[in-house]
Amino acid sequence: MKRYYTDLEAASAEIDQEHATGAARLSAPVDRNHGALEGGQSLCLCVSFSTSTESLSTETIAEMNRFRSMVADWFTQTFSRGKDDGTIQNVINPASEGAAAVPLLEGAQLAARVAQDPQRFEAAMELLVTRLRK
Repeated sequence: MKRYYTDLEAASAEIDQEHATGAARLSAPVDRNHGALEGGQSLCLCVSFSTSTESLSTETIAEMNRFRSMVADWFTQTFSRGKDDGTIQNVINPASEGAAAVPLLEGAQLAARVAQDPQRFEAAMELLVTRLRK
C-alpha cells in the first residue's frame, strides 16, 4: 500500500502538471481507472483489499485510509479548481464532492468487475463526466 500510495501521488502530480483545468484533471483519473479495468477483469489494489479487510493487518488498513484521504484531497483540489475556472459545472462544496468521488470511483470499479462489464464503470462515471466543460 505504501508503494501504491507513492505511485498514485506521483501520478496525481503528473496529472496536475499536464492538465491546467479542473475538467481535464478530473477526466484523467476516470480515463486511467477505466483503462486499468482490463475489460472488467481487474480492480485497483485498494478496492481489491477492501473486499476482505478482516484478513488485513491494522497497518495495511491504516495505509488504505491514508491512501483514500490523499485521493479525496486531490479530488477536492480538482473540484475547487474546476469551480474557480468554470470547467466543472454545479460545484457547491469541493470538499464534499472530493470525498464522494472516491467511493463513487471505487464502487464503479467493483460493479464493473463483478459484472465483468466496463459499461458499469462508464455509467457510474457519467455523473462526473457530464458536468465537465472541456
